[in-house]
Amino acid sequence: MFQPKTIRIFSVVSMILSVLGLILSLLFIKVAGLAFVMGIISWGLLFWASILGYKLSNYKLYEEEYKKVGITIYLIILAFILFIFVGLILGFVLSVILLGRLWGLKRNYDEWDHSDQMILVDEPKEPENPL
Repeated sequence: MFQPKTIRIFSVVSMILSVLGLILSLLFIKVAGLAFVMGIISWGLLFWASILGYKLSNYKLYEEEYKKVGITIYLIILAFILFIFVGLILGFVLSVILLGRLWGLKRNYDEWDHSDQMILVDEPKEPENPL
């Protein structure tokens, strides 16, 4: 459920749903007015979060971090369902929280000093005496 391949698949699904939500918001703007501008911003943020989730699924993370990414991606999919039934304000708050969570994970990993990983180096050989 939280394997990198599964997270990648659901990240693509969440990208598609984010674009669909964006299109629905654009359509509702013509019908309902400018109140759906917040929906457009929300779906843009969720699309960005989906892209970050996809990128993070390609990183070598600990199992616990994959779980955090996976849960956030699943919440983006849930946000699509909530957007259809609940409305705008909750969607905007949720999109900011989810984007911040994935952005923080990616930023922490990108800034992490990878020098603590073991690097195997051949030990220098002693010079051979030609005599």
